[in-house]
Amino acid sequence: MEKNLRYKVEHIGDIFVDNLVNGCSWLKLPTRGVTLTYNIRSIERKKGKSYLKIGKKTAELRKQSPDNELFGDADLLEFFSELDKMEQSLSEYRLERDERLYRGRLYKEPA
Repeated sequence: MEKNLRYKVEHIGDIFVDNLVNGCSWLKLPTRGVTLTYNIRSIERKKGKSYLKIGKKTAELRKQSPDNELFGDADLLEFFSELDKMEQSLSEYRLERDERLYRGRLYKEPA
């Protein structure tokens, strides 16, 4: 059914938005790769800061009582749980980035 002038005038906003979304969809593809790389680097920096926090807390606990069980400390357990969450999201981002970069080829990160 041919869309008449009245329909087009009534729905000009919808038509414009649909054309804009379809026309700019190509823009999302390259920016997703940049976003993934930025997120990976950001998480790696946070991970380095978490290692420093864990080291400082461990040294502090060792000074207070050398025979104390380190993993009984609530702050240290929280640092380790944050580190686990970062590792999980980092591996997901790397997997998605590798799938985008190496389509069809299986890429394994060096150990």
